Amino acid sequence: MKKTLALLLSMVMMLTLFAGCGVGVEKGGENVVEADPSKASITVATWDGGLGSQWLENAAELFEEQYKDATNFEEGKVGVEINIVASRSFDGSAMAFTPLTHDIYFVEAVDYFAMINNRQLADISDVMTAPLTAYGEDGTIADKLDPTLDAYLTNIDGNYYAVPFYETYYSFAYDLDLWDAKSFYVAANGGWTDASGDLSAGPDGVAGTEDDGMPATYAEFAKLITRISDADVTPFVTAGNAQDYVANYLYQLWADYEGAEQMLLNYTFDGTATDLIDVDGSGNVTKLPATEITIDNGYMLQKQAGRYAVLQFCEDILLSSDSNYKIIDTHVNAQKSFVRGGIANDQPIAMIVEGSWWENEAKQALKDLESGGYERHNYAVMPLPHATEEQIGQTPTWLAMSNSYGFVASNCDNMDLAKEFMKFLHTDANLRAFTQEVNMTRALQYELSEEQIDGLSTYCKSILNLKKNSNVIYPVSLVDEVNNNNIMFAAYTWAWQTNINGYDFKNPWLYFKDEKDTSAESYFNGQYQNFETKWSAIF
Repeated sequence: MKKTLALLLSMVMMLTLFAGCGVGVEKGGENVVEADPSKASITVATWDGGLGSQWLENAAELFEEQYKDATNFEEGKVGVEINIVASRSFDGSAMAFTPLTHDIYFVEAVDYFAMINNRQLADISDVMTAPLTAYGEDGTIADKLDPTLDAYLTNIDGNYYAVPFYETYYSFAYDLDLWDAKSFYVAANGGWTDASGDLSAGPDGVAGTEDDGMPATYAEFAKLITRISDADVTPFVTAGNAQDYVANYLYQLWADYEGAEQMLLNYTFDGTATDLIDVDGSGNVTKLPATEITIDNGYMLQKQAGRYAVLQFCEDILLSSDSNYKIIDTHVNAQKSFVRGGIANDQPIAMIVEGSWWENEAKQALKDLESGGYERHNYAVMPLPHATEEQIGQTPTWLAMSNSYGFVASNCDNMDLAKEFMKFLHTDANLRAFTQEVNMTRALQYELSEEQIDGLSTYCKSILNLKKNSNVIYPVSLVDEVNNNNIMFAAYTWAWQTNINGYDFKNPWLYFKDEKDTSAESYFNGQYQNFETKWSAIF
């Protein structure tokens, strides 16, 4: 049973080439659309990244057809025109400080509260709370929100100013066909086998489920890395321009170690921390007493045991050998190398560290394979291994890491049309169409039919399985002190920022890779000291 508990702060999507017709083109960094003067029209802007804009183009075409005879959106005009503009200049992290020049936006890295305070976002409470009866639904968009996410969106004044956009899970995506051909699955007897063999029970400890044959613990993952290397296969690839993805994956591991209840303390700062530890310079661990956490002593969460376990995993397993990984200049080239590996005479690669959008972003690389006469492989999200055998069987905890939103600009030229299109986009039919187009999920509750699921990629099916069988946390905070200090709490800053010898670092992967004389102990202790110092200056 899916247990969705909360949303996040920041993540940067990846870049792709945009292709399509009837859309805006970039001119001097801005998108310019020539509108049909006989129709009521709006422009919808989106980041030209991993999701692309085809999903929007598809929806716009259906909306235009449904309202081709409408005369109520603008006096003297018949029909509607939805112009889609896609650009890499639509960076949500900068939008709180720049004028909005389009009517609707779908972007990520949005500073939601700052944009509300700057009066850039239109109040869309009527969109969110109106029954979607015109589209054959009795419920509302707000009904599709997770309760904690609902509370976050209405936290300032009770009104809605945005709709959640996509959600992503950072993971190791693995090549199922390569796994089968090379017998990389963990066998029930502790050895190795192909997909048809007697598989281990996996991280959930239950035989006959989707995670069978996957490494159940960090120790098994380490053995898997060795097994892959011994087979003359590169264990995993990451992109030189996106090495923060590894830090985000480590963030996922930390959440899974803690479990939902303990992890949520990092967003509520209200409850009892039960697994705080001290670690001395030799790596000796002392368990601390249960500690009541408030915003006044929230820095104590830097002592959560999961942080230290994951730092050890990064240093001792991911970086145990330079042959464990390959770093390729860009995310696009990393994806290309991964999907070609072992197929188009390229060096086979077992896994890639990525966000959930990667398969959609790699469409061109997959098409190139097919045009070359090759058959693409199947991919899936690798379940998170546990730190210890004692944790096998606990419900996985994942972070849905995206502060991406759709919103209407407060200076929108045609508010009625913009709001109607927003309603249309968030019907169940269009939410399902989004998933079918990009093989990702929206951060809303909707169901796909068995037939629709059958048509999805193996990778997207694994995402749906992840959501169904996990505690999913949308890591957002309702605490004012957090939202007023979003630099300190954003993304993986709160997860991994440390201070060592007077210097700040916030990516353990990069630090351990480049600083050979450091240790998980010094990184862990530097985190606590860093935030204890900052706490006294701020709170």
